[in-house]
Formats: sequence, structure tokens, C-alpha cells
Amino acid sequence: MMDTLFRRIAIPFGRQMVQKEGRGIQVLLLCVFTVMLGLGIIGPIIPIYAKSMGATYSQVGLLGSIWSLSRLIFTPFIGHLSDIKGRKKIIAVGLLAYAIVSVLYAAAWDYPALLSFRFLHGLGSAMSIPIAMAYAAEMAPGGREGRYMGSMNLAMFAGMGLGPLIGGYLGDNFSLHAPFYVMGALAALSLILLMIFLPEAGEGVRKQTRPSFRTVLRSSLIRAAFIYRAVMALGIGGTMSFMALFISGPEEDGGLALSISLAGLIMSLSQVSSALLQRPFGVVADRYDKFRLIILGGMIGALGYSLLPLSRSLTSLVGFLLLTSLGNAIGMPALTALITIEGRGVGMGTTMGIMEGAMSIGMILGPLLYGLVVDSLGLRAAFLTTGIICICGTIAFYLLQRT
Repeated sequence: MMDTLFRRIAIPFGRQMVQKEGRGIQVLLLCVFTVMLGLGIIGPIIPIYAKSMGATYSQVGLLGSIWSLSRLIFTPFIGHLSDIKGRKKIIAVGLLAYAIVSVLYAAAWDYPALLSFRFLHGLGSAMSIPIAMAYAAEMAPGGREGRYMGSMNLAMFAGMGLGPLIGGYLGDNFSLHAPFYVMGALAALSLILLMIFLPEAGEGVRKQTRPSFRTVLRSSLIRAAFIYRAVMALGIGGTMSFMALFISGPEEDGGLALSISLAGLIMSLSQVSSALLQRPFGVVADRYDKFRLIILGGMIGALGYSLLPLSRSLTSLVGFLLLTSLGNAIGMPALTALITIEGRGVGMGTTMGIMEGAMSIGMILGPLLYGLVVDSLGLRAAFLTTGIICICGTIAFYLLQRT
């Protein structure tokens, strides 16, 4: 019966994966999807929830920054710890933290409490998603890193893309507390499945290597990937912070004056389209030059963001956003496949932790930088800034990896 359940749930992530690979990867896919779905569900609710407590706009922005700051602080060290102590128990603690924080969110009595729980949420995230990615990377056979990591990226982006739609519905039709309870239930379900069906991994790796941050950062490829991830996260994180304002804002402020619901739908479409392309381009990454795919993806994404300021209608906006999704789908599986190959020799958990730290740096700095750009030059200038930043990140990756 459980085999049937696993097959039905995992079909969206690739029928071949279900038929050919072990139950471990199926559990990881389901866990990553449900955790990211829960994170996406509360995404549109957190700002409204904070405003209902009397928070200012600056305090609302701080909620996003404190979550990324928590991940930046803890992810590299937790990834290193997973190389030594094992991954399953750390993922389990992270899922448990998700479930507990969900209840704490609903019980928050004022803004300082909400801010504290948001910091704890970042810690739970640091213990779950990056370590699950390291586990999957460790399981990937040689020559199939792209499709494995493409499938994990698919689960991640699909969860984040579908989450806001569900969260908005729950908030409108039930209460602001309902999305938090749903996130907690999803985390609890993932924890149960993980404890029952996921074997421990990495015993051989932990016996053979003594990973260290110095060893990982000595790799020129890791340094190049770190810069690429940080710069791309800075640009994309800043853009997403202002995308809803661009879509639904008044025309005199540079917006398109569309509805808030349509803004949520368009943003979800961008995430889901990128998710659906992750596994196919993961297969491509296994067959062709990964370096060239990363550079091609970075440039296509930069082109899409640079064209966004030219949007004057729903059709042109969606077209340019799909171009950015295509760039992400081409580059991300190839990048994670290269990181996987390199991480085998220096410590997979430590490597993934450092990469997540790079993303957190970008997510912290992006909204701050873009706030200054929007205040000075307007909403449309933010997207052109993203295009320039993505080009710089791609060029930096090309120059660094050549060493």
C-alpha cells in the first residue's frame, strides 16, 4: 500500500525516477516538496500577519532578512556537522523545528515574538533543505548528477510556486492562522515518512574524509560557484521583493496596475515553469558541457530581467518572466551537478552548506540594495539592475572557473 502511495506522490517528479531509483530519493523529493510548499504557503501571509500586529513596513522587511540571516549563520556549520554525524537525524530535527515553529507562529502575541520565531524558522530551514540536497547529491551515481539534482530543484521550485496560491486561499477563506497550521502538518508528515523510510547515508564518506571549510574553499570551482550563487541570489532576491509592487502598483509609479491576485498567479507561474524544466535540463547537463550551460543560463536569465522594464502588458510581462525561468532552468541543474561532483571529494554537507550560505548573503543584501535603487530610480530600474548583476555574476564565474 505504501509503495502505491509513494508512486502516486512521486509521479510529478519523474516516472523514470520512481521506477528506477530507490525509495530514499522518493522520500527526499517528497520531504523537500512539502517543506517548500509549507514555506510558500506562509510567504504571502507573514507580511499581512505582521501588519495586523502593528508592524511598520521596515519591520515587515526585517522579517525576511532575519530568516536569511539565521540561515547564513547556521547553514555552513550544520552542513559540516552532517558530514561528521550523519544527515538523517539532522534533517529530522529540522523538520521537527518546522512543525514547532508553525504552532509558535500562530501563537505569536506581538511583533518581537514573531521576529524571534522567524529566526528559529531559519534555523529549521538550515537543518532540512540544504542537508536533504547533500543527501541526494551523495546518492547520485556518477554521470547522473544533473538529473538527480534537477529533480530536487524541481521539488523545491514546485513547492515554492504552488505555496502562495494555497496560502492566499487559506488566508482569504479561513483565517491568517490557517496557513501556519497547514505548514506544521506538512512538516510533521514529512518527518514521519523520513523516520520510517529514509536510511542513513554517508557512512563511507565520513570515514574516508575529514571535511573542513578551508579544504572546500580551496577549490577554485567552489569559489566560482559561491560568487555565482551569491550574486544571482542578490539580483533575483531583490527583484522578487518588488515584483508584486511592479505588477499591481499604479502606472504613475511605474507599475502595471494589475490585481494583487493576478500578481500572485504570475509569480507562481514563473516558479512552476522553472520547476517543470529543471529535470529535463538536468538530463541535458549530464550529456553536455556543464560550464557552458551555466554561462548560457546566466546570460539568458540576465536578458529576461533586462527586458522586464519594457513590459507594457500582461503578455509581454509573462513572456519576459518565462525567459528568466528558462535561464534558471538551463543553469541551475548544471551548477548543482558540478557542485555535487566537487563535493564528493571535500565533504558534501560542508559544500552544500557553503553554497546555501552564499544564497543567504544575496537574499539579505538584495532587498536592501534594491530599496535604494527603487527610491532613487523607480521600480523598472530594479529589473535592469538585476540584468546587469546577473551578467556580472556569470562573467565572474567564467573567469574564476578558468583557474
